[in-house]
Amino acid sequence: MEVTLAQLVQMAPELGALLRDDVRHGRLPATRKRGVAGRPYVLRTEDLESAGRPEYRELAEALNRTPEMAMTRTKRSVAAASYGMRSEGSELFDIVESQHMMLKDLVQVLTEEMRGRYDRIDRQQMQMQELSYKLGQAHQEIARLERLLAERSFARVDEAK
Repeated sequence: MEVTLAQLVQMAPELGALLRDDVRHGRLPATRKRGVAGRPYVLRTEDLESAGRPEYRELAEALNRTPEMAMTRTKRSVAAASYGMRSEGSELFDIVESQHMMLKDLVQVLTEEMRGRYDRIDRQQMQMQELSYKLGQAHQEIARLERLLAERSFARVDEAK
């Protein structure tokens, strides 16, 4: 049976971050659904059962016990439309929900990008501080060498007299 990642997170919010992380890193096989706003991840319950985590197996068993909950949104909408139960409000809700998921993904990507930029800026600041310190040391060394050179020059001038 196929189920979307959002539905899995809705059923088990405590596993949401773990599920998303495993899907994004390829530890849990999933496909992106084409033709749907936001292109949600679609997983198979068989893959959840064979994932090797007991939490995933329990979730897959719960999905198999409640097939109506696991029915994908499009299947529910087709079933509701075929029975004449589909209303404009639920269509609007589906659109708003998919827009919400798209915005949520966008905010997450932007947050990660900003975090990366701040890390780069922090590293550059540390490098600038190190270079500034080294430059100060080099200026002190130049001043010391100039004093040494001046002392020797004056010593030779005094010897020449």
